[in-house]
Amino acid sequence: MAYELFYWPGIQGRGEFVRLALEEAGQEYTDVARGPGGVDALMAAMKEGPTPSFAPPFLRSEGVTLGQTAAILMYLGERHQLAPQDAKGRLWTHQLQLTIADLVSEAHDTHHPVGTSLYYDDQK
Repeated sequence: MAYELFYWPGIQGRGEFVRLALEEAGQEYTDVARGPGGVDALMAAMKEGPTPSFAPPFLRSEGVTLGQTAAILMYLGERHQLAPQDAKGRLWTHQLQLTIADLVSEAHDTHHPVGTSLYYDDQK
């Protein structure tokens, strides 16, 4: 199975959690936006198919495109034994990832108090 990861090149952010899971699982993947013409490919992929992703990160494999870090990690965790196999354990692991996502968002917002889309220098 071949995975294609779509996330911004040069930014660790939410996509890094997916990269780490793929590495831990020993799965080969293409980090699309880091390749030649990658950002254009990423932007085009957000318009493809009947269920495109709204924003990166998203993962494509075997005809499935899946967005949102927590959903991707839940998918990979089940497929590659990175998460508990019982439903209770999988839900607990998913809850932990959602808590981490909240923490990342809170930390991000403290550095962007005026507007989340503005650079630090613009906000000063």
